[in-house]
Amino acid sequence: MRSMVVFGAFLIFFANFANLSAQGIAASTEPDIPETLLLEALSSIQRGVNFLTDSQKEDGSWLGHPAVTGLCVMALYNSGTKHNVAIREKAVKRGLAFIRKYVQPDGSIWMAGKEREYPNYTTAIALSALATVGLKEDEEIMRNARRFLVGSQILDENSKDFGGIGYGSAGPGSPDLSNTQWALEALYLTEYLDKESKVSSPADKEKSELAWSNAVQFLSRLQHVPETNDEVWVVQDKNDPNYGSFVYSTSTSKAGVEADERQTLRGYGSMTYAGLKSMIYAKLEKDDPRVKAAVEWGSKNYDLDQNPGMGPEGHYYYLHTFAKAHSVLGEDMLVTPDGKKHSWRIDLIKKLLELQKGKGEWFNDKHGRWWESIPEMVTAYSLLAMEAALGPKLAR
Repeated sequence: MRSMVVFGAFLIFFANFANLSAQGIAASTEPDIPETLLLEALSSIQRGVNFLTDSQKEDGSWLGHPAVTGLCVMALYNSGTKHNVAIREKAVKRGLAFIRKYVQPDGSIWMAGKEREYPNYTTAIALSALATVGLKEDEEIMRNARRFLVGSQILDENSKDFGGIGYGSAGPGSPDLSNTQWALEALYLTEYLDKESKVSSPADKEKSELAWSNAVQFLSRLQHVPETNDEVWVVQDKNDPNYGSFVYSTSTSKAGVEADERQTLRGYGSMTYAGLKSMIYAKLEKDDPRVKAAVEWGSKNYDLDQNPGMGPEGHYYYLHTFAKAHSVLGEDMLVTPDGKKHSWRIDLIKKLLELQKGKGEWFNDKHGRWWESIPEMVTAYSLLAMEAALGPKLAR
């Protein structure tokens, strides 16, 4: 399995969207990245890969944690770098071995028994890492982890959090968009296990299919679109700056609360792209009003210098979700309200080149919230974003 199999699969899966026009989107084209910029990007990726292989611990982990290790494994595997290939491949193998040590009897993958550990979050990222590498020997682990994540979805029909997924039993109980989007990405990357040749349980297949429609209900309740969300905080005016954006949870924004005639949760960049990406995974069409509203919000708030609505907080998480959302959306150009066309791929590559530090690492030197001062995790985010931006170019 080649390094770009995951992101390449994304683009192929949504190729049927190519001829459909939506607000804020220009026609899809072959990625047009100048040769000099491509060479700079490939060199940047190699430096980032070298930083990660150099910072791997003796036990095969990064930071001694299976979730961070999963992010690093995906970043390394997808990089396809041509130098020190044996070192990179060995690092991936050792990282996977570390992750497997934390497989639990119920299918979850996490550091059970430790305080402040989150089974759903860690399982989702660990499962994504296993799926990205795609070894046949890991299929049973992946099936069980899928079953665990599907079983973690809130199914109380009287709850406004119906269809969402939270950190899990060891963490905060309420579902949120960040954990839900990680879980949905893991389920998306392992959907092939539900194919007739792979499926081991028809009941599990049925539950996983239902999980997507359940998730759409939760996602809809996090978005400022009054046609599909009757929460009291949802803005009613399509000209409101919040219209189309997503918030963190049904009761919390993380970007603060603005008071008007009523309390309004403010949407922001990283959650809006997490929501957009998740809706596409859930197979909503581009002409769905929720998808169109999120895309339009993105075009009005096109900014790579910060996390729109949050400033420097969560900047790299934002760049990571921005890249993945645009990758699965399947459009290379974006049109802002002033009529200008922007190549998100080129703009993102340039921004990441600008932000990379001297040893090949990335970290947030303006705000450390959500672990963004830690180079190992942020370097993984940045490599994954760069790899998504390069798309098919990376495979050459």
